[in-house]
Amino acid sequence: MSTMSEIEAVSVSREAADYFITAANYIAEDAAIRRLRYHLLRLGASAGLTDKDVEELGELGSLVFREDRTTDQTAKIANRADASPLAVTIAKVVEEGTSSARWPTDPKAVLLGAVLGAYISLSALSDTSGPSPEVSATSGAVAGALAASASTFVMGNIERTPLDDYLDMREG
Repeated sequence: MSTMSEIEAVSVSREAADYFITAANYIAEDAAIRRLRYHLLRLGASAGLTDKDVEELGELGSLVFREDRTTDQTAKIANRADASPLAVTIAKVVEEGTSSARWPTDPKAVLLGAVLGAYISLSALSDTSGPSPEVSATSGAVAGALAASASTFVMGNIERTPLDDYLDMREG
């Protein structure tokens, strides 16, 4: 078993930072337009969402932001034979993730976390040795949804703990 050299570790760290910056730039560009549609179109161009996926995820987003029931729309996406894995993942994470998490979740944060988390694939597209953009985007969608929904919960816990206790690195 080989270990990563210091030079390799620095290179990986720089690549990770570059991926973050690239993805952040995509998000900022699309957010400046102020339309969910553009986030979804970006994922269509690079991560396999079809025009139908974009349309149906847009409808799901409309329901989420209007605080309506999403069950029927999620089923429509998940049961469509030609729905992309990313579209199904986003829909199911929004529907099932918000109701079964162990902390209170905001469906809007879960949706946006899933969509924006999928941008991970966009920043790593030049890496042909890794998983496909579709697989990366699907993993990124799950990770993004979890991070977005859990961060509020974790920050709430931090706010109820003395900062010195939270930052104490000793066992305890």
